[in-house]
Amino acid sequence: MHKYELMVLGLLKEGRGSSIGEISASLKLGADSVMWALEGLSKDGLAKVERREGQEAKLTEEGNGYLGGFPEEDLIREVSKTGDLQIKNIRNQIALSWAKRNGWIDIQNGMIRLSKAGEAIAAKGAYAQRTALKELVADGAVDTAKMSKEKREAVETLKTRGLIELKKANVITSITITEKGKKADVAAAGEEEIGPLARDIIAGGRWKGKSFRPYDVNASTTVLHPARLHPMHEFVDTIRSAWLNMGFTEVSGPIIESAFWNFDALFSPQDHPTRDMQDTFFLSNPKEIDIDDIGILNRVRKMHEEGWREKWQESVAKQALLRTHTTSVSARQIARLSGMLESSYPVKMFSVGKVFRNESIDYKHLAEFNHTDGIIAGDDLSLANLIDTLRKFYQQLGIDDVKFKPSYFPFVEPGLEAYYYDEKMKDTIELCGAGIIRKEITKAMGTNKTVLAWGMGIERLILHFLDIESLTDLYKNNVGWLRERKELRIG
Repeated sequence: MHKYELMVLGLLKEGRGSSIGEISASLKLGADSVMWALEGLSKDGLAKVERREGQEAKLTEEGNGYLGGFPEEDLIREVSKTGDLQIKNIRNQIALSWAKRNGWIDIQNGMIRLSKAGEAIAAKGAYAQRTALKELVADGAVDTAKMSKEKREAVETLKTRGLIELKKANVITSITITEKGKKADVAAAGEEEIGPLARDIIAGGRWKGKSFRPYDVNASTTVLHPARLHPMHEFVDTIRSAWLNMGFTEVSGPIIESAFWNFDALFSPQDHPTRDMQDTFFLSNPKEIDIDDIGILNRVRKMHEEGWREKWQESVAKQALLRTHTTSVSARQIARLSGMLESSYPVKMFSVGKVFRNESIDYKHLAEFNHTDGIIAGDDLSLANLIDTLRKFYQQLGIDDVKFKPSYFPFVEPGLEAYYYDEKMKDTIELCGAGIIRKEITKAMGTNKTVLAWGMGIERLILHFLDIESLTDLYKNNVGWLRERKELRIG
């Protein structure tokens, strides 16, 4: 039996050692050593350790610095020693904030005075947060069911302040000695077995002639959380891989865009409702973005004035905004087609990135979300090619029952929408808008090629694969959920 096991067993024989913290403090052993010894005693039937699913507390770096005292305690001791203090002389705003929140101080005319509660704490009264912090360090486990209301609130406050981290773990609820353990001779150690194999044991040759304690692979261990991608990041990578698998090339463009590339180049009228402040985030700095290619600018001007029979304003086209779709990237790429060699066709490009719309938030709409667009440019392309491309894309995501219906978008003719019925959400989910880019646009961009195009929001798709009820769940920064969420299985 290892000496640590003998030490712990001896303590249990004396009727002490009801918790890891008590054993650690009594024997001056680390919590890990105590846990290791208890595992051995339990395995040999000398002690009984009962567990349940609970929480384990771990100090953060800041919390470790608070073990000697909290800044708010230091502040009231200073006020108690020196008398009233001017608030402008207090540099530690955390101390001031918590002293005020705890009701320890009163502030009048820029002066800080101790309240009765503050005087009690200054006279070495017990501070619930400090007491809870030290108990958590000693015990390591959190059993809120057995805590007083005051301590439970203190633990929650420590978590809120970022002084501790709580994570799920198998918490020891009781430690008792068995009848076999009571009869065991703690004085007769016998041959010492080597447990954890430390460097000094190997370097000093202490392992020679010794036996090794077998490892119990079923022993309870601390839950570890390996690094994981955020599910949205993971899903964006999946979308990217799907397009790459189909032979597309990824392209990108600016998030801060001009109305010219976001709207005008796509034949969207300058008085179209989608440009309204209700849908688009216009910027004040920069307020305008110049259009460098004068040739394209003039052809777009002509396209609008001939097509919409209204005067086109360059000042409106220069407005700076947060792009409302990644179709602006597609528009820029169409403008580059005229410089490509004939042997380069058909051209297949896609983009994926953040877009912004002043949407009303609900379970499937956000003001900031991810979008993916794509184009195929070449000769002898038809709507059938477009539908086939979209079907193959969604099949890679495991969505086979995609349906299509005619729809209108200013920049395509004909246009269509893809959608499917989601059984989990009991709702029809729009997948994308698509169509053949209008000849007016391709001509203005300087090419005579046929261009198939589409655009889709990505967040709506993730509802199909992730066990969440609303898109807002993705961005709540719930670390526990992010660590424990199920694997994102696609296809």
